[in-house]
Amino acid sequence: MKICLVMPKSTFLIDPMVYPPLGLWYIAAQLEAQGHHTDFRDMSASLFPEDGDFDQVWVSATSAQMREVRVIGDIVRQWKKSAVIIGGPAAWVRPENLDDLGFNVIAVGECDHPKEIQNLVQFGKEAKSQGTTIKHYAERPATLDHLLPPIRRWSYMYHAFLEDRLGIKHKTTTMFTSRGCPMACAFCESGRNGIIWDKVVRYESVDFVNQQLDDIQRLGYTGIQFYDDILPINKPRTHAIMEALTKRNFTWRCFLRTDIVEKQGGYEYLKEMRDAGLVEVLAGVESADNHIKQNIYKGTTIEQDTQALAWCKELGIKFKASIILGLPGETHDSMEATRKWILENRPDRVDINILIPFPGTPIMRDPEKYDVYWTEKLPEEFWFKGPRDNMSAIVGTSSLTPEEIQAFRNGLIKDVEIANIPY
Repeated sequence: MKICLVMPKSTFLIDPMVYPPLGLWYIAAQLEAQGHHTDFRDMSASLFPEDGDFDQVWVSATSAQMREVRVIGDIVRQWKKSAVIIGGPAAWVRPENLDDLGFNVIAVGECDHPKEIQNLVQFGKEAKSQGTTIKHYAERPATLDHLLPPIRRWSYMYHAFLEDRLGIKHKTTTMFTSRGCPMACAFCESGRNGIIWDKVVRYESVDFVNQQLDDIQRLGYTGIQFYDDILPINKPRTHAIMEALTKRNFTWRCFLRTDIVEKQGGYEYLKEMRDAGLVEVLAGVESADNHIKQNIYKGTTIEQDTQALAWCKELGIKFKASIILGLPGETHDSMEATRKWILENRPDRVDINILIPFPGTPIMRDPEKYDVYWTEKLPEEFWFKGPRDNMSAIVGTSSLTPEEIQAFRNGLIKDVEIANIPY
């Protein structure tokens, strides 16, 4: 069969063509292993297929792309020839939102297992011939041993770069070598209390990681962005990956939890990663008020964040701090503590966001448990950040209105710009 894999427009990103949708490329590998012919379209740069161009069209979407999913639904509802399957996080966390949108199959869960690929191809045929919609719930595999290296022949569409300590820019792509997170952050879909993964972390084998590194190197990449929730959590495995990266002279970036780094060796662990090519980390600081951190079950303290930032500065590792204003229990004093921490500690970059209660997160599933509110049913257009200089607050707390949170955020952005801290 001829199958086209489609990523909807990413209207919430300033530049949507930086990093590719690896999930679809893992699926492409399984489809091709079963004898199907695949193509790929990112609608931020390409047109949606016409009816009959392919036997089936497989769409993967996040919650932040739901408006674009509805646009696609209006198109495919009229189709007579091609079957259309939709999956991804949007289907995973709220499959009921996809009912009656014109899709033949709604795929819920991980769908890159060979058995699930076979199921979806067959369900696509059946649903199209019968004029019905099939909702399929995929089983979660106990391991990742079934995976095949993602097809990367479409990677030329994307442009990302990492800069090393000498100022040399490295052509960069992504890897996602594990699935799962044992942490409990209340605003996150993929922690142990979210919908996407669970508390058991499943790992790709180091041999499989090496195979992908060879593929990436052959394509001319010298930089890697790891999208694992917590790459350094398994220290022996991380050491093995670091050895593979050093062998190939890769420059790389990863997400970081400051409590994990502290427990795994602190400065020395970071130094080992630095020596293996690590040039930048993204740490979810969220708030400089430990009470707010406790409210969201973050598991880190601002003291750990401050120490990790100091270590990174000493080691020459760029530290990007992710901040969220409007978290449960937020007050003017807690936001002011966050502002003061940013200006005094000066992370290399700072990302200042306002809480968005994404579907599938503990906050969204059990809002009565948290000191946060929204005054209306959350429309899909708010399920993304929006333009960086025009971010709307839709949440409030017992101490702050959405308007007050938004005004503070706007003022903080100005303070950061005056302080010449990259944002």
